Amino acid sequence: MEVQINENESTVPEHSNINDPYDLVYSNIPDNTHKLKPVENCKYCDAKKFHHEPEGLCCRKGQIKLANLETPHQLMRLWTSNDSDAIHFRKNIRFFNGHFSFTSLYCRLDRDTTTMRNSGIYTFRAHGQIYHNIRSFGKDGSDPKHLELYFYDDDPTLEHRYRYCRKERYEQDKHVLLIITNTLRNNPYSEQFRTLGQEENLEEYRVMLNLDQRLDQRTYNAPITSEVAAIWVKGNEWRNTFDRNVILHGNNNEIQGIRSYAGCYDPLSYPLFFPRGELGWHADIPKVGITTEDVKKARANQNNKNNDPDSSGRLWVTMREYYCYKFHVRPNIFNPILYGGRLFQQFAVDTYIKIESSRLDFIWNHQKEIRADLYQGLLDSIHAGQDRGDAVGKRTVLSSSFIGGPRDKMRRYLDAMALVRKYGKPDIFLTMTCNPNWEEITNELEFGQTPQDRPDLVVRVFRAKLEEMKKELLEEHILGKVKAYTYVVEFQKRGLPHAHFLLIMTGKYKLTCPEQYDRLISAELPNKQKYPELYKMVIKHMMHGPCGTLNKNCACTKNRKSCKNYYPRPFNATTIQGKDSYPLYRRRDDGHNEIVRGHKLDNRWVVPYNPYLLQMFNCHINVEVCSSIKAVKYLYKYIYKGHDRASVCVNETSEKEDIDEIRQYRDARWVTPPEALWRIYGFELSKTNPPVMQLQLHLPNMHMVSYHGKKEITEVINREGVDKSMLMAYFEANKIHEKARGILYRDFPEHYTWQTQGKFWQQRKRKTLYQVGRIVSAHPAEGERYYLRVLLNHVKGATCYEEIRTVDGKILPSFREAAERRGLIEADNTLDDCMTEAELFRMPSSLRRLFATILVFCEPHDIRALWNNHIEAMSEDYRRNCKNARTVEQMVLINIREMLQSMGKDIRSFPLLEIDEQNDTKDNTPREITEEANIEVDPEDMELPKHLNDEQKAAYNEILTAIDRDEGGLFFVDGPGGTGKTFLYRALLATVRGQGKIALATATSGVAASIMPGGRTAHSRFKIPLRIDDGAICSFTKQSGTAKLLQAASLIIWDEASMTKRQAIEALDKSMRDIMDVPNLPFGGKTVVFGGDFRQVLPVVRKGTRSQIVDASLRRSELWNCMRHMKLVRNMRAQNDPWFAEYLLRIGNGTEETNDKGEIRLPKNICIPRTMDDSGLDKLIDSVYQMNNACLEDPNYITSRAILSTRNDCVDRINLKMIERFQGEEMVYHSFDSVEDDPHNYYPPEFLNTLTPNGLPPHMLKLKINCPIILLRNIDPANGLCNGTRLVVRGFQKNAIDAEIVLGQHYGTRVFLPRIPLCSSDDEMFPFRFKRKQFPVRLSFAMTINKAQGQTIPNVGIYLPEPVFSHGQLYAALSRATTAKNIKILTAENDDEDEDNKQDNKNEPPEKNKKRKKRKTKSDMSDKKEVNQKDTTDRYTKNIVYSEVLTK
Repeated sequence: MEVQINENESTVPEHSNINDPYDLVYSNIPDNTHKLKPVENCKYCDAKKFHHEPEGLCCRKGQIKLANLETPHQLMRLWTSNDSDAIHFRKNIRFFNGHFSFTSLYCRLDRDTTTMRNSGIYTFRAHGQIYHNIRSFGKDGSDPKHLELYFYDDDPTLEHRYRYCRKERYEQDKHVLLIITNTLRNNPYSEQFRTLGQEENLEEYRVMLNLDQRLDQRTYNAPITSEVAAIWVKGNEWRNTFDRNVILHGNNNEIQGIRSYAGCYDPLSYPLFFPRGELGWHADIPKVGITTEDVKKARANQNNKNNDPDSSGRLWVTMREYYCYKFHVRPNIFNPILYGGRLFQQFAVDTYIKIESSRLDFIWNHQKEIRADLYQGLLDSIHAGQDRGDAVGKRTVLSSSFIGGPRDKMRRYLDAMALVRKYGKPDIFLTMTCNPNWEEITNELEFGQTPQDRPDLVVRVFRAKLEEMKKELLEEHILGKVKAYTYVVEFQKRGLPHAHFLLIMTGKYKLTCPEQYDRLISAELPNKQKYPELYKMVIKHMMHGPCGTLNKNCACTKNRKSCKNYYPRPFNATTIQGKDSYPLYRRRDDGHNEIVRGHKLDNRWVVPYNPYLLQMFNCHINVEVCSSIKAVKYLYKYIYKGHDRASVCVNETSEKEDIDEIRQYRDARWVTPPEALWRIYGFELSKTNPPVMQLQLHLPNMHMVSYHGKKEITEVINREGVDKSMLMAYFEANKIHEKARGILYRDFPEHYTWQTQGKFWQQRKRKTLYQVGRIVSAHPAEGERYYLRVLLNHVKGATCYEEIRTVDGKILPSFREAAERRGLIEADNTLDDCMTEAELFRMPSSLRRLFATILVFCEPHDIRALWNNHIEAMSEDYRRNCKNARTVEQMVLINIREMLQSMGKDIRSFPLLEIDEQNDTKDNTPREITEEANIEVDPEDMELPKHLNDEQKAAYNEILTAIDRDEGGLFFVDGPGGTGKTFLYRALLATVRGQGKIALATATSGVAASIMPGGRTAHSRFKIPLRIDDGAICSFTKQSGTAKLLQAASLIIWDEASMTKRQAIEALDKSMRDIMDVPNLPFGGKTVVFGGDFRQVLPVVRKGTRSQIVDASLRRSELWNCMRHMKLVRNMRAQNDPWFAEYLLRIGNGTEETNDKGEIRLPKNICIPRTMDDSGLDKLIDSVYQMNNACLEDPNYITSRAILSTRNDCVDRINLKMIERFQGEEMVYHSFDSVEDDPHNYYPPEFLNTLTPNGLPPHMLKLKINCPIILLRNIDPANGLCNGTRLVVRGFQKNAIDAEIVLGQHYGTRVFLPRIPLCSSDDEMFPFRFKRKQFPVRLSFAMTINKAQGQTIPNVGIYLPEPVFSHGQLYAALSRATTAKNIKILTAENDDEDEDNKQDNKNEPPEKNKKRKKRKTKSDMSDKKEVNQKDTTDRYTKNIVYSEVLTK
């Protein structure tokens, strides 16, 4: 911003020449503003360099040499000349590039920064990912765009392009479009696509784009036409010309993404930068002196096809190195990218996201199989006979090395706080912001360019100035001698880089009083006559706003009544100490003012600054004294803004990385061009000095050991130094070095250095080098480890664990007792210490959650004392906005109550203060009614009635008539799987809810419930007891919220009623007659719609006979005859395969022909050949799942397939095989099993671990990122967490699983699942009450047929090592699929079966055999390619159908 100061109109009082007693702050102002020293160009590649840049920044000291881009003459004229066409071209560069781009850009931009109404500065600020998609060229009725435009470039009128000219700039756009079109005629992609312009039947054509071009870019080597694409006509023979390709079709409009790894990514997306189709980065660009063959051999040896673009390859050019080379100025070499203006901004952001995403993909998908386990765990594995490293341990992910990631930020945050513990609170908080008008930037601009057009210059100059700033602060001691510091570089919304410093001064220079503040900091306008240059800089850089009433559109006032930074500040005659805030600086009402941005501003608007630094660097430099701030954590939190204030916590370094943080990082990031280029150049984002070392903390033999997953455990155990650790070496150093015995463990790095080779501490040789230690955190719930940490923070000179536990010459049995004996903990002091330590790091909301956790799990003895000691810290955020202590206390209580409720506890069970009714805002409306009333109706569902078929329409009208007349009625919608029952339910629900009425959607299974809007399982909605007999009722009372909800409901839907026990439905009937006070009408006169298919599985009756199972079904209920039966016959799911639909009905009705054994024959094309080993099962798995990362990361792919089996043990076997083959980070969770009332330990844990009762998760639950799971309990039915809900694991921690719901109305919802205690509902199984504490999930690559009922699974595998054992199982499994070609089945193995089948065929009558062959022919036609030509044996399997339960 340029500020014009009126030299004629004085704004300074007449007495301004009087000596100011406070002028000391201006006494050392430099004579000249700093200018960077000129530096010679790179001696290797002649690139322009700036001061403080490393020698190898541009070309790795000559290792990299890339060909220069050859820009056609006409295009160069547009880039460089001053004529009207060129100016118009550059001004609208993104429009023209988008017009000529072969791909379409998808990117979420910040509209505030891309519109210039407010600031006049354009910044391409992108959120999340950037996608470049390419669309097939099928006609869809719209005008051609992107690559389709090239088809018609031979048309001299160019009408197809001119129609995109903007009305207000038509002629200018037209001239430029003509120039560029002619220029790009030699583009190889253009040449290929123009050949299609004369073809009439484009729908017959196919275009294959080559994604795998790998030209040597050390010499100019643009691809030729045949290398970029191939064209052929449908029906003609073609061959796969390119290894990696994208095929575009003329008969559709499919959109395909161009991955960043492809060399054609740049020329397809940025044709104005690469007019000859020059390739961008690809993985095989060799460095100087290396051949392409050398690179290929090296990659083959490393088996590293998808390479980490940031890996420092010795032979090849990495992605970051490539673009770093491209983004440098070299004299006499024209680089169109640097002339691109706004397009350069886009390209820089796109490039950085491409580099970062490539590295994130590599981290996610190609981690080395490094494992870690407790040393004791390895020893135990040896004793247990386990000798393979990949059978024990857990994978480690080095995610903290990813700069800018959440764990990296958390680590830096904790390291910064370690400096506070060592050196005290910071004294100075300094922010330096880039001045885009520095001479070093403006002098390098080309004609017509502005600083925002050259973010490369902005960041390189700022980085050089930042280094000079560090020199002034740390070497010249301009603010005093600095003992420790930390800084971080961030980027404003408009993209300008800025650096935040926190400085901790040495004792002599500690800032303790206002007099000291005034010597360093001014918050006033300087004397205009005495300091004219400084005065201009203050006006230009250090005046806030104007905002508030002067400018309500200012960012700091937007949507606020006043400035969030509290400007204008009040006048102050002198500087005074602030109370828990920054000082209140001197701002005298002396009449000084100046016109800034159209408003007269005075000292109240001055941002505090140091005059020396401001005049030295001529940019915004805010300097504040911060030693008076009590809650120092907020300062560190401010400079590391990556953390949400409410979520900052201390994590153990040994905690496993949650992969989902990568996805969160991608989704949340905003990237500006300066930040992109800063990262591409590899500049440092942060630094802490002295450096902080994280010190290991572990109990005896419990340190972590890293090893390769394929190593033999004996080899790991015998490896030299494997039994050593940082802590063990500390003990050893105390034995050897007498001086060491007087040093605490946490202070050890200051005096000794850790030698990773050999694992020992070596005494420092140079005392001037310091390193601060930080013992990793420990929670009090960890018990002994926490107490060990307490002791290590107080006990010096220990040589072993026993010595730490020794007090007064006596070895105590535990660290807790030792800590108590030493007076370090007493009664609840441990928990009190925990809260006290957490106050240094954690935000108030985190403290409240920690307090709630202590209440529930830690059994504190004096809760009230704990409350009193920490209420101030827990209420810190509330006290900011509310001064009433009583109200603040109530707010904390209410928040803790909510946390306790989420943990299943009532705050009234703890001796805390009572919550006042006046502070309690709970609504009296029953929660159940509120939840149902808030269900939003999907607009698409409102359109469903228009698409009902005749059968559905008739049922729909009859049910609505009953509702409208309020006369009630019972309906049963009967239809085979796939006939559209759920479709009908959704139409009914949308219509009724659209009328403002309440409609309840329930189902017997959680899966069926999840696919209906607002769906809940019937048992959870109606409070039906798990154990239910004749005459039972539901467990809700007449005054409960459930009762009020049922009274208010106009419609109740219960899907899959055929698989529930009739006693459950009868219990609801009895209860509703009661609450409605209508005992003579079924369900109290309500309209209730049941649905199901009795061909599918019936209610489960443990060890029940056929008659008992049939008797438990709804068909045997007296209510059955009260129901209006509605049949749906037309199969909508399998309508594309009518033979399959008929086959299913024959299976379900039991009419399919059988052999002498009563078995039906399966079509050969759906059968997997049987084998004597597991290869048959492997083939079944391969036919259902493709084990590649792209597929497995797609939740739609995972949920569109499953392997079904009859028993849990079969399902577990498949899931274990699948999870071993599944790629990704692994976590193994073991359950905690117990038996109630077993004082004699008759049932040891190792026995209980082998049990897996029905409905409980396995003892060992092995999960990986992106693997599918199914929920086994109703956790939160209102939010989609029902028994049977399918999810995908997105991340995991020690005590929580991060999962995403992937089916039903809550699709895409992220949830955290905790470990919970689970009891088996089948008490008859065991002579004891069995309890398992485990995550309530199972893997769901495979699932039981019962669990799958109610959902469509397009690709189904069926595993039947044993025949089905219950009614409808085979039918239910087969009917999940939509067509026969998507089913594969592996049946039981029988040595005698083949001969029996052959004999059956010989003895079969010719008519039946002919009929069978005819039917077989139809089935084989569904997918002839799947028939195993070598296996000609017919397959038979059992099909159980209880005909007495089927409806007629």
